[in-house]
Amino acid sequence: MLEILGKRHEEWVRMAISAGSPPLFAQDIIQEVYLRLHKYRETAKHKLIDKQGGVNLFYMWGVVRNTTRTELSKENKYLPLAEFYNEKADDEADSEFELRYQQLMHNIQDEVDNWGDYNQRLFNLYFKSDLSMRKIAKGMGIGLTHIFCSVTKYRAYIKGKFSDDFYNLKD
Repeated sequence: MLEILGKRHEEWVRMAISAGSPPLFAQDIIQEVYLRLHKYRETAKHKLIDKQGGVNLFYMWGVVRNTTRTELSKENKYLPLAEFYNEKADDEADSEFELRYQQLMHNIQDEVDNWGDYNQRLFNLYFKSDLSMRKIAKGMGIGLTHIFCSVTKYRAYIKGKFSDDFYNLKD
Protein backbone atom coordinates (compact mmCIF):
# COMPACT_ATOMS: atom_id res chain seq x y z
CA MET A 1 0.00 0.00 0.00
CA LEU A 2 2.75 2.48 0.91
CA GLU A 3 4.59 1.73 -2.34
CA ILE A 4 1.52 2.76 -4.31
CA LEU A 5 1.14 5.95 -2.28
CA GLY A 6 4.84 6.80 -2.55
CA LYS A 7 4.59 7.05 -6.33
CA ARG A 8 2.35 10.11 -5.92
CA HIS A 9 4.18 11.68 -2.99
CA GLU A 10 4.42 15.18 -4.50
CA GLU A 11 0.68 15.18 -5.13
CA TRP A 12 0.06 14.36 -1.46
CA VAL A 13 2.38 17.20 -0.41
CA ARG A 14 0.38 19.63 -2.58
CA MET A 15 -2.76 18.18 -1.02
CA ALA A 16 -1.42 18.91 2.49
CA ILE A 17 -0.66 22.50 1.48
CA SER A 18 -4.17 22.92 0.10
CA ALA A 19 -5.53 21.49 3.37
CA GLY A 20 -3.85 24.32 5.26
CA SER A 21 -0.35 23.10 5.99
CA PRO A 22 2.43 25.64 5.69
CA PRO A 23 4.65 24.50 2.80
CA LEU A 24 7.55 24.11 5.21
CA PHE A 25 5.71 21.37 7.15
CA ALA A 26 3.84 19.61 4.36
CA GLN A 27 6.47 16.87 3.97
CA ASP A 28 6.32 16.13 7.71
CA ILE A 29 2.55 15.93 7.66
CA ILE A 30 2.58 13.51 4.72
CA GLN A 31 5.06 11.34 6.60
CA GLU A 32 2.60 11.33 9.49
CA VAL A 33 -0.15 10.31 7.02
CA TYR A 34 2.00 7.39 5.88
CA LEU A 35 2.57 6.33 9.49
CA ARG A 36 -1.15 6.46 10.28
CA LEU A 37 -2.10 4.54 7.16
CA HIS A 38 0.51 1.92 7.95
CA LYS A 39 -0.72 1.62 11.53
CA TYR A 40 -4.31 1.08 10.37
CA ARG A 41 -3.43 -0.71 7.12
CA GLU A 42 -5.88 -3.57 7.65
CA THR A 43 -8.91 -1.28 7.82
CA ALA A 44 -7.61 1.46 5.50
CA LYS A 45 -6.35 -0.64 2.62
CA HIS A 46 -9.73 -1.64 1.19
CA LYS A 47 -10.94 1.98 1.42
CA LEU A 48 -7.76 3.54 0.03
CA ILE A 49 -6.73 1.18 -2.77
CA ASP A 50 -9.34 0.17 -5.35
CA LYS A 51 -9.50 -3.18 -7.14
CA GLN A 52 -7.48 -1.86 -10.08
CA GLY A 53 -4.66 -0.80 -7.75
CA GLY A 54 -5.44 2.93 -7.93
CA VAL A 55 -5.77 5.34 -5.03
CA ASN A 56 -9.16 6.59 -3.86
CA LEU A 57 -8.40 10.33 -3.96
CA PHE A 58 -11.44 11.27 -1.89
CA TYR A 59 -10.37 8.97 0.95
CA MET A 60 -6.75 10.19 0.72
CA TRP A 61 -7.92 13.82 0.80
CA GLY A 62 -9.86 13.07 4.00
CA VAL A 63 -6.83 11.45 5.64
CA VAL A 64 -4.52 14.30 4.60
CA ARG A 65 -6.99 16.99 5.69
CA ASN A 66 -7.68 15.37 9.07
CA THR A 67 -4.00 14.73 9.73
CA THR A 68 -3.13 18.31 8.78
CA ARG A 69 -5.72 19.73 11.14
CA THR A 70 -4.69 17.39 13.95
CA GLU A 71 -0.97 17.99 13.58
CA LEU A 72 -1.23 21.77 13.21
CA SER A 73 -3.37 22.00 16.33
CA LYS A 74 -0.49 20.58 18.36
CA GLU A 75 1.51 23.51 19.65
CA ASN A 76 5.12 23.77 18.43
CA LYS A 77 5.15 20.22 17.08
CA TYR A 78 7.36 20.85 14.05
CA LEU A 79 10.74 22.49 13.87
CA PRO A 80 12.79 22.94 10.74
CA LEU A 81 15.67 20.43 10.73
CA ALA A 82 18.26 23.20 10.62
CA GLU A 83 16.79 24.70 13.78
CA PHE A 84 16.68 21.27 15.44
CA TYR A 85 20.39 20.77 14.75
CA ASN A 86 21.21 24.42 15.57
CA GLU A 87 22.44 25.06 12.07
CA LYS A 88 21.96 28.22 10.05
CA ALA A 89 19.35 27.41 7.44
CA ASP A 90 19.38 28.66 3.89
CA ASP A 91 15.89 30.06 4.01
CA GLU A 92 16.16 32.30 0.97
CA ALA A 93 14.39 29.83 -1.34
CA ASP A 94 11.83 28.93 1.32
CA SER A 95 11.13 32.56 2.16
CA GLU A 96 10.58 33.42 -1.51
CA PHE A 97 8.18 30.50 -1.81
CA GLU A 98 6.49 31.54 1.44
CA LEU A 99 6.00 35.09 0.15
CA ARG A 100 4.40 33.82 -3.07
CA TYR A 101 2.25 31.43 -1.05
CA GLN A 102 1.11 34.22 1.30
CA GLN A 103 0.31 36.43 -1.70
CA LEU A 104 -1.79 33.64 -3.23
CA MET A 105 -3.68 33.16 0.05
CA HIS A 106 -4.22 36.93 0.24
CA ASN A 107 -5.58 36.98 -3.34
CA ILE A 108 -7.96 34.11 -2.54
CA GLN A 109 -9.18 35.89 0.59
CA ASP A 110 -9.71 39.10 -1.42
CA GLU A 111 -11.84 37.12 -3.87
CA VAL A 112 -13.88 35.56 -1.05
CA ASP A 113 -14.35 39.01 0.52
CA ASN A 114 -16.19 40.08 -2.65
CA TRP A 115 -18.78 37.30 -2.23
CA GLY A 116 -22.06 37.77 -0.39
CA ASP A 117 -22.17 37.55 3.41
CA TYR A 118 -23.68 34.06 3.47
CA ASN A 119 -21.10 32.58 1.09
CA GLN A 120 -18.23 34.32 2.89
CA ARG A 121 -19.41 32.99 6.23
CA LEU A 122 -19.88 29.44 4.98
CA PHE A 123 -16.51 29.45 3.17
CA ASN A 124 -14.67 30.75 6.24
CA LEU A 125 -16.43 28.36 8.60
CA TYR A 126 -15.51 25.36 6.52
CA PHE A 127 -12.02 26.25 5.33
CA LYS A 128 -10.72 28.23 8.31
CA SER A 129 -12.15 26.40 11.30
CA ASP A 130 -12.02 22.87 12.59
CA LEU A 131 -15.77 22.44 12.18
CA SER A 132 -17.04 19.54 10.12
CA MET A 133 -19.79 19.96 7.54
CA ARG A 134 -22.16 18.21 9.91
CA LYS A 135 -21.42 20.66 12.75
CA ILE A 136 -21.75 23.65 10.43
CA ALA A 137 -25.10 22.34 9.17
CA LYS A 138 -26.38 21.90 12.70
CA GLY A 139 -25.10 25.31 13.84
CA MET A 140 -26.48 27.20 10.83
CA GLY A 141 -29.70 25.22 10.60
CA ILE A 142 -29.21 24.20 6.97
CA GLY A 143 -28.89 20.84 5.27
CA LEU A 144 -25.67 18.88 5.09
CA THR A 145 -26.16 18.33 1.36
CA HIS A 146 -26.44 22.08 0.81
CA ILE A 147 -23.13 22.66 2.60
CA PHE A 148 -21.44 19.86 0.66
CA CYS A 149 -22.66 21.29 -2.67
CA SER A 150 -21.65 24.83 -1.70
CA VAL A 151 -18.17 23.78 -0.57
CA THR A 152 -17.73 21.79 -3.78
CA LYS A 153 -18.66 24.88 -5.83
CA TYR A 154 -16.34 27.12 -3.78
CA ARG A 155 -13.47 24.70 -4.23
CA ALA A 156 -14.03 24.40 -7.98
CA TYR A 157 -14.31 28.18 -8.40
CA ILE A 158 -11.14 28.91 -6.41
CA LYS A 159 -9.28 26.12 -8.18
CA GLY A 160 -10.35 27.40 -11.58
CA LYS A 161 -9.48 31.01 -10.85
CA PHE A 162 -6.17 30.44 -9.04
CA SER A 163 -4.83 27.16 -10.43
CA ASP A 164 -2.18 28.89 -12.56
CA ASP A 165 -0.97 30.85 -9.52
CA PHE A 166 -0.87 27.67 -7.45
CA TYR A 167 1.20 25.79 -10.03
CA ASN A 168 3.53 28.78 -10.44
CA LEU A 169 4.45 28.62 -6.75
CA LYS A 170 7.11 26.02 -7.51
CA ASP A 171 8.81 28.13 -10.19
